[in-house]
This record gives sequence, C-alpha cells and structure tokens, in this order.
Amino acid sequence: MADSEELWTLAEGAQPLLWSMIFCFTCLVVVSFPSYFNRWISISMLVISAYGAFQTSHNLSPDDTLNEIYTRYILIGSSHILSMCYQNNGSKEVPNHLDHKDAKPEWSPWYRGWKLLFNIRGVGTPWEVPYLWPGLKNTWLAPTAPGDSDQIARPKAVTRHNLIYKGKWTGIVIRCGYLLLNLFLLACYYEYMDGEYFLHVKPADLTLEKEGILRRLFQTYVGGVQPTTPVTQREFQVRVWQAAENIIGDFLLLSNYHDFFAIVFIAVGLDESWEWPPFFGQITKAYTMRRFWSMWWHKVIYRSFSSHAALMSSTLGIKQRTTLGRTVNGFLVFGMSAVMHAMVLWKYGNSCAWGRSMMYWMLQPVAFLVEGIVQSLWARFTKRLQWLHPAVLGAFEMVVGFAWVFSWRIWEAPKRTTSLMNCL
Repeated sequence: MADSEELWTLAEGAQPLLWSMIFCFTCLVVVSFPSYFNRWISISMLVISAYGAFQTSHNLSPDDTLNEIYTRYILIGSSHILSMCYQNNGSKEVPNHLDHKDAKPEWSPWYRGWKLLFNIRGVGTPWEVPYLWPGLKNTWLAPTAPGDSDQIARPKAVTRHNLIYKGKWTGIVIRCGYLLLNLFLLACYYEYMDGEYFLHVKPADLTLEKEGILRRLFQTYVGGVQPTTPVTQREFQVRVWQAAENIIGDFLLLSNYHDFFAIVFIAVGLDESWEWPPFFGQITKAYTMRRFWSMWWHKVIYRSFSSHAALMSSTLGIKQRTTLGRTVNGFLVFGMSAVMHAMVLWKYGNSCAWGRSMMYWMLQPVAFLVEGIVQSLWARFTKRLQWLHPAVLGAFEMVVGFAWVFSWRIWEAPKRTTSLMNCL
C-alpha cells in the first residue's frame, strides 16, 4: 500500500496505468465479441485483469482521492462486465438482447462493444435504468432534435437545459458551464465545510458513544435517567454536518468527472449528447429513502448488483417479482455495496473497514421496510380523507416524507464514519 507521505513519481504510475489499459481492453474484448468466448473464459479474463488493476490502483496518480474513485470504479466496472458475461447467450444477432438499441450489423464490433464498455447504467439499451433523464422513463423515447417530426407524439423531457436533444457543441458548452460551476462549489466545500473550520469538530464529538442517539434520548426524556453521554444541541449540529459530508463531496466530485468524460467523448464523436444523462437525479424526488437511492442518488451499481442479487436469491430458491424476492434482493444489493466500500477503505489503509461501518449500508433496506409498513397503513387511513383535496394531501405527504429522510440521514450519519475515525 502506498504511503501518502512519499513523493509519487511517474515510474510508480507506469504499472497501474498499464494494468488500467489491460483491464479496459479486456473488458472491451469481452463485450465486443460475445460469441467468441464462453462465459467462463470471459469471466477468467475479467478476474485476472481486474485483480491486477485493483492491486496497483493506489499508485495511479499522486491524488489519493482520484485513486480511490478509480479503485471503486474497478470494482463497479468489473461487476458490470461480469453481469454481461453470464447474461451472454452467444447470440450473433445484431442488436442482441444486451446491445445498444441503435446497433446495426454494419457497425464495427469494437464500436458495439464501446457502447457497452462504460455504459454501466445501460443508456440506450433494453436494460436501461429508468428515469436517467428527469421526467423521461427511457432515453429512446425523447426527440433527437427540436425539429423532430415525432416530437409531439413523444414525451417531453424535463431536464437541465434539455440536453437530451441539444446539438453536439451546444451540449458541450452547457456541460462546460456545469463543470466550472461544480469545480467552484467543490472548492468552496473543501474550504468551508471542513469540520475543523465549520464547527471546530474535535475528537470528543466523534466518539463511539455518540454513534447511537435513540437510546440516550429515550433515557433522558422517557426513562428520566441521565445517560453517561447526554444528547446536546452540538451533537445534532455535528450529525447534520456528517450527513451533509456523506453526500455533498461525492455529489460534486462525481458530477465533475461525469461531465468531463461526457465532454471528451461527445467532442470526439464517439457518443451523442442524449447518451450522457445527469449522473444524479432530482433531489426533489427524494422524499422517501427508497426514492433517495432510486430516484436521486447515482445508479451505477443498480443493474449489475441487482442481476447478481437476483442470481443468488434464485439459486436459493426464492421466487423473483415477489415481496420476499424484492426484499432479499434489496438486502443483497446493499450487502454487496457494503463489501465494495469496505474493500476500498481497506485498500487505502483503514483496518476497521470490515467492521461496524458496513452496517450503514445494511440499514438502508431496513428503512425501505419501515416505509412500506407505514405507507400501507397510511393508504388505509387516507380512504377516510376523501373530502381532502388530493393536492393538499400530496403536499402533506411530501413534507412528512422529506422530514423522515432528513431524520433518517441524521440518525444514521455517524454509523458510516465514526467507527472508522476511532479505528485503532
């Protein structure tokens, strides 16, 4: 593992760069020539190249943040290609059940593979993640230009500046504007949202005793017993800061990387503007925890992790498309996410990565279960509120929903970071 205090050199970066190229080329070969390799050969090639890239990823650059994101991508990208491998049926039909919907027999197999290589969310494919462009379920439903003759018959895309049908250079210029704006906001975030600067956070604010809060609140206000570590206003302030820190940095940084690569690949003509929907959804849709993860947060693990979860639960004899199947798959998806994050943290030197912080991810589907129960009970109760205007009822539900999401995020925030900060 690299020592962050050592001076990085180009010679150190040569090996990880080589393995990065081997990894990307291997993945491209696997998805470009699906009928040439059986599943096990493809998977073996993938595992070898991914292992080499993962083992050397910490030396890719002098920037630890970039290296960490790259390491995370190796795991997510490997998951994506792995799911493509075992869904490969060896078909020579073009387009096949995995291909980009625009794929044509005259396309070079390398170009067909390119359209799948980094396309983790399946943009333009039959397995595309829905609502990548806000207000539009699938990308191929949108008009490709303002003058499209089918525009009236197709759904209207409600997106940021309608980038889905902007011309090449207009789309690039708009994305450059977003890139510069996010860089400015990211600089402000690093400067002013730092814990020591913003709240003068001290080690005493991040002790393991303060990881949980409900029991101490119950003891204070219901049991009448003063806990050893009482809940204070400052603790709530620190929790709000932790909850924001868990989101804002990734939101700005990952959006920047996404816009940068969108600009590059659209400029060189490999992709079109509509093939690069926003990395994140609309925050206004995140009024439940389920919608927080499915409608707002990025969906780069959605398809591949879900396919792995479905395969595992089916192997256990659990029927898919049932309440039990969806619940088990939800826990499996977040379990894989916990393992992925733990692998990255361990790779970068945190020996407690395989401990309590993993529970943060496993708690997310618990929130889904709570929401499902409450929503079911609420649906029965609202049958008595027929006299209430639907708009008023909907507004009330959204206000309560956002309050619930905010409360859950405040409660769970320390569970992701506190145990890591107290690692011995």
